[in-house]
Amino acid sequence: MTAPLPARVVEDGAGRWSWPIALPREGATVVVRPAEARAVSDLGVRNLRRLQYHDPSAPGWRAIARLLSPLEAVNAALDSPSTPHRRRAMLDVVAMLLTQCAQSGRTFWGWTEEEWFHLLGRTQAEFRRNAPTWAGRPTRKASISLPDSRGT
Repeated sequence: MTAPLPARVVEDGAGRWSWPIALPREGATVVVRPAEARAVSDLGVRNLRRLQYHDPSAPGWRAIARLLSPLEAVNAALDSPSTPHRRRAMLDVVAMLLTQCAQSGRTFWGWTEEEWFHLLGRTQAEFRRNAPTWAGRPTRKASISLPDSRGT
């Protein structure tokens, strides 16, 4: 359930990377479903971060597939070296976004620019004030490389 999905890198005509994911009509609702919020909570941060205590067979992974799949596809489409350090940062980004979705009750593709700025901060200091304590410094750098759902 956590394997990257194939994604096609798309350029917008100006040579810039643009959002490669088309959300399915049935999955495009911006409301986090109660079962998804419960699954994020049940999985817990330790499992969501996919470190030592990761249980890939936990049923919660299936319940959050609609939220997880676009993040995994974008991560797979990014053109950056696949180092352990980068992988750790990207997994923490995904965990951070999933927990924020569950807390806010809205999917990340429905967030406003201000909601993104609140979570990621305009500076590293702002990020540290709003991010979970477990989200390390590289997490912000990795997360700002993810474009929002409008492809910006």
